[in-house]
Parts: sequence; C-alpha cells; structure tokens
Amino acid sequence: MTDHGIEFPVFRLHVVPAVLALASPSWQRDVWLQPEEFENLDYVINVLFDDFCNADDPAPWLGKSLRTEEEVTLLTSSPS
Repeated sequence: MTDHGIEFPVFRLHVVPAVLALASPSWQRDVWLQPEEFENLDYVINVLFDDFCNADDPAPWLGKSLRTEEEVTLLTSSPS
C-alpha cells in the first residue's frame, strides 16, 4: 500500500516501527537484548534523528514522512 498523501511514503516504513519500538518495553527486551538481531537502540535513534526524520525538529518533515501536526507534536513531546 502506498501513501500518496506524503512526499516520501517509504520513509514511514522506518519511522513508524521505530516509534513503536520505543513505546514497547517488551519489544526492547525481546529484540534489542539479542546480539544477533539487526534492530537495537542505535538503529532506532538513527532512524528518528538522522535517516528518515529529525526528531529534534520534526516540523519540516510534515508532508514528507510525517502525515499530521499531531505526529509532529508527538515527536517533539517529552514524556511526563
């Protein structure tokens, strides 16, 4: 399925799972602690800050890899 509402829909195939991985302690335990797995915290940070978005300043990614203002806000929000 292609998302024609944004400029780089394939980027979401990286951004969305990275955000979900950060939100799931059970995933982190099951995957990140296994040395044979490709994904780890470094990979997730690279996805969100270097490769497919800039979590420090996500607003310019609206319409590129982020769909809504809510997604921009969620990436800029710090946990309470």
